[in-house]
Amino acid sequence: MNNFITIENEAENSFSFAFGDELRRGILSPWLFPLLPINIPRRLLMLRKERRCVSDTQNIDCLFVFDLEKMRTKDQKAFVEDALNYTDNIITLGIGKPSIDVVFDHQISSRSERNVEPREWNTSVEKIILGIIRAYRPQKMVFVGKYPYAGIMGAMRRCNSRENMHWISVRGDKNTINERSDRFSKVKDLTYFVEHDEIVRNTIYFDDESTEMKRLLASTAQENGINMIKTIEHAEFLFVSNSETDIMKHLLKNQTIIYSSTSRVGLGIEIPSYVVNNLICIEKGHELSTFKRMILYRKGKNNRSNAVMSVQAKLDVWFNS
Repeated sequence: MNNFITIENEAENSFSFAFGDELRRGILSPWLFPLLPINIPRRLLMLRKERRCVSDTQNIDCLFVFDLEKMRTKDQKAFVEDALNYTDNIITLGIGKPSIDVVFDHQISSRSERNVEPREWNTSVEKIILGIIRAYRPQKMVFVGKYPYAGIMGAMRRCNSRENMHWISVRGDKNTINERSDRFSKVKDLTYFVEHDEIVRNTIYFDDESTEMKRLLASTAQENGINMIKTIEHAEFLFVSNSETDIMKHLLKNQTIIYSSTSRVGLGIEIPSYVVNNLICIEKGHELSTFKRMILYRKGKNNRSNAVMSVQAKLDVWFNS
């Protein structure tokens, strides 16, 4: 199975088309007819070689299709700018005129801007998307907009798998989204990527009030201006002793997880590289010194903004979930 998007049932790429085309040329040009026993096998071998070359060629990570007409300026500022930098190996198509200063690899006017009939415009959209897929062979396609146009759905129907198709909906009606989502393997609302929980700086949460470690570290925390709170969602630092605590959820929110080397916290969990710096292991016998060094270091970094997990990180987690 291909790990990139391909277009199915294209006659010109089939062996039967190649055979018939050579036969047609032989009939139209009689001098070629005696050469058919040579030309037909050569044509088929060339087609087979081309297919092998395509399967070995490096392909693009992702094709993003942005319906800019349905995205407000704040949506474009919060999502589009970051999505364009998801990796260095993406291709982008903007539909409509952006309201922010960004550049797309490909651009097409919206239907209202071109003032054409829906059928004509959707045919243009379908041809452009299919042309991009042929040229770049992306691993996945992501439509970002309210509802996918007929031209987008037409292009998707020509492709090999719904597993490669994703939709980030922009203020769409839930019932309508459910009705139109069967061609997509994953659907997510834009708010998931652009809204963040606020982290209260200089706060710490202990998931077990009775632990000896809390008694050991609490006074040091208070001496350094770190206040204890009882809401895990808003604490900057979390001291975790319970192995059942979902540490990944909090790491992805940019909260700092502190745990003892003697605990079973984090065992068997693959930690992404972009959050591993927020996972602090305290070695037995060095609890206070490690904790103090961490606090002093993080205090020097607290001029950063309260924004948490980036759009790129959320896309990465969503794609691979």
